[in-house]
Amino acid sequence: MRRKTYSMTCVVPITADPLPRVLILESDHEVACRLVGALASSRVEVGESGPPVEDGVSPAEAVAGCHIVESIADLMGMDLSIFGVCLAATALSDAVGPDILALLAVRAPHLPVVIVGPTSDLAMAPEFIRAGAADVLVLTGHELVTVPLALRKAIAQQELKHENEALHGDLGRTAADLVEANRRLEGTIRRLEVAVRTDELTELMNRRWLDLTLESRWVEAQRHDQDMGVIMIDLDRFKRLNDCQGHQAGDGVLRLVGSVLRESCRAIDTAARYGGDEFCVLLPHADLEATMGVANRVLSAFQAALVVRDLGGEVDMSIGVACRSVSRPSRAQELLLHADQAMYTAKGSTGNIAIYTPGDNQWQIAG
Repeated sequence: MRRKTYSMTCVVPITADPLPRVLILESDHEVACRLVGALASSRVEVGESGPPVEDGVSPAEAVAGCHIVESIADLMGMDLSIFGVCLAATALSDAVGPDILALLAVRAPHLPVVIVGPTSDLAMAPEFIRAGAADVLVLTGHELVTVPLALRKAIAQQELKHENEALHGDLGRTAADLVEANRRLEGTIRRLEVAVRTDELTELMNRRWLDLTLESRWVEAQRHDQDMGVIMIDLDRFKRLNDCQGHQAGDGVLRLVGSVLRESCRAIDTAARYGGDEFCVLLPHADLEATMGVANRVLSAFQAALVVRDLGGEVDMSIGVACRSVSRPSRAQELLLHADQAMYTAKGSTGNIAIYTPGDNQWQIAG
């Protein structure tokens, strides 16, 4: 890909360390513009050239040597190694500060992060620092001074930390030792990335990752006017099974549901443990027929597995189905609520599956 370098003439010849490329995580356009302006002004004052940038980056971002990302979903496919420091909002459209810091700690441990927010978020500063932020910066209108200063301070702290870690290391380690250490580190990072989004018992996605994925899929469906299905699942008589046969038996059933969902869902679906004995499946590009197909496969596979394990009649499954094209929700969480309401309708009926439909007849018992 062709790369560009933008430069501006030195106005005030003052001495300062050059800033690396800056990652800005900010969904508020006005705040993002203020941060870009502060970075651009800083580079003018010290006569820096903006770092090389890819085609498609705005001239303002190029001069400022930065790149703006509006959501965690947009961040997931990016190469974060090209950035040397990060300015992150206290909250994005799909994540809050501690979650942003946790994800960056896994995906870009080299990256010092400065949290930026309004005065009203100042009380949360200790929480951000504990979560790994290098500093917390309050937007007061003096960003031309405070932003470059906070970034250089964060970079200096990170460099000092790395130097101290290097000094405390074993200077006599051989090249083979370093290779092995890097291999273990890479393995740890991969395990952390999995742990951040996975429910340990069922090996499905966890609730937090489900919420992030739901918002991302909803935006995609709206942008391209595509259908989207949601399945909500609750286990019937699960508490009685726990009480009568013990929690080990209950955990075995939960693991069974995880296995059934992985085998019955499509490759593009997201199956998650919603909480306790409740589960959820997001089905992008799925109309009502496709969503019902997955729901019926899940139910049949689960009931067949119960018979094999001699648990037939001990526990069962109630399923609620909702589709964007049918229930016409105005937001992602409303589509989830429709599936949840249909699931409770199935629980109170003689069938296992209920479909949410708008109007007077809000639920259709499907099986």
